[in-house]
Amino acid sequence: MKTAFVTGGTGFLGINLVDELTKQGWSLTCLHRANSDLKYLRRYPVQLQVGDLLEPESLERAVPQGVDAVFHVAADTSSWWKHDAAQTATNVGGTRNLLNAARKRGAKRFVLTSTAAAFGRQTGALSEQIPSTGGSSWINYERSKWLSEEEVRGATRQGLPGVIINPCAVLGPYDVSIWGSAFQLIRDGKLKILPPGTVPINHVTEVARAHIAAAERGAAGDNYLLGGEIVPIARIFREMANLIGAELRAPVMPPIVFKGIARIAAVVSAFTGKEPDMSREMADILCRRNTLATDKAERELAYKPRQLHQCLQDSYSWLKSEGLL
Repeated sequence: MKTAFVTGGTGFLGINLVDELTKQGWSLTCLHRANSDLKYLRRYPVQLQVGDLLEPESLERAVPQGVDAVFHVAADTSSWWKHDAAQTATNVGGTRNLLNAARKRGAKRFVLTSTAAAFGRQTGALSEQIPSTGGSSWINYERSKWLSEEEVRGATRQGLPGVIINPCAVLGPYDVSIWGSAFQLIRDGKLKILPPGTVPINHVTEVARAHIAAAERGAAGDNYLLGGEIVPIARIFREMANLIGAELRAPVMPPIVFKGIARIAAVVSAFTGKEPDMSREMADILCRRNTLATDKAERELAYKPRQLHQCLQDSYSWLKSEGLL
């Protein structure tokens, strides 16, 4: 039986990875903080280990000796500049600490969950052959995820085979805080404006399966971009509204207006000290028109893109089954 160590197992993508690994017969150990909500993770036959990415000794105790694959899903996804220092500590330092623990415990493979945003701002379709500009991005999330990739590439050169997964917008079951939370905003009439950007979408199950394929046969040191149907972000919200039978009259704002609203929110935030509902960083991301090629992932990892309607339907059905809608 194959063995895996998973970080971020209490989160959206992490719990879907746990689900898929369990279905494929892997034996799992999952890291969690002492105060983590284990409601969903306890549904699976996993061994639980308390630890923290910023506490190297806890990682060395938690990672099983000779584990077949370490899946590093946990990350700080904040998009507000005041969280930059903590985000860098988690995304870069935490990845470094886990890589060190994995090496000491004789792990055979390491799979990092990164993001297509780690490639930074680009013109034209993203591909794995395009040099990343993430290292010089003004958005710390993009910069810190690129730096975490650099940690994996360095460890690969030192003998621990690492593979990097770069998904885009991920939708599906167990999403209560990312796209899934937009269902509640729409239901409650709180979504007043829509962004002008476009984004490739992923179904979370296919992203989880790509992670497992990366552990089994991904090329060491390589990135794999994951994407699917490229859709206007406004269409995602409108299809959510249709699913729940709500009326969404929110207009799409031009980029200059959408970013201007975020700048005003930043000024207000400077006086109140509270995180804005829309940061300048997030506004910039939501105004981009992103495209990418997934040929490599489809060819080498058997990645299968799914259409938006199925991604949203599965997310909606799960939220309803859990009594969250």
